[in-house]
Amino acid sequence: MSKDALFCVGQKAFIEKDGKVLVLNDHKWGMDFPGGKIQEGEAKEDDLSSLTNSLKREVLEETGLEIEVGDPFAVWYHEFPPDHRNSGLVVYLVGFKCKYISGELELSDEHDKFIWVDKETYKELEEDDDYYRTLEKYFKI
Repeated sequence: MSKDALFCVGQKAFIEKDGKVLVLNDHKWGMDFPGGKIQEGEAKEDDLSSLTNSLKREVLEETGLEIEVGDPFAVWYHEFPPDHRNSGLVVYLVGFKCKYISGELELSDEHDKFIWVDKETYKELEEDDDYYRTLEKYFKI
């Protein structure tokens, strides 16, 4: 009999503004998008409202931006590297199409840089990454 796996579910916001998507950079781990793991107690409602509210909160904390959360467009598996604080943890991430509403971009301590990319300029980013492949999927929809 196989052992049950333990994993987390997280969500990432692919925020679009003027035809471009916000890509963050974690100084140690590289490409990232605003969002995070769903914390205990955050997803108790019978609809998506608790998840979308959680994602809005994460985006506001990490970027200072107000967003409108749209439909999910991707689900992918992410395993943290051995020296990451979440090492050994497996997370299934859900990517949501989001629209910029308001706010001035101000990064939290979690990220050190950002770039807005469109369907051409994203190709200049590093390709060997599950976040890159998901961004590629975003622009092909």
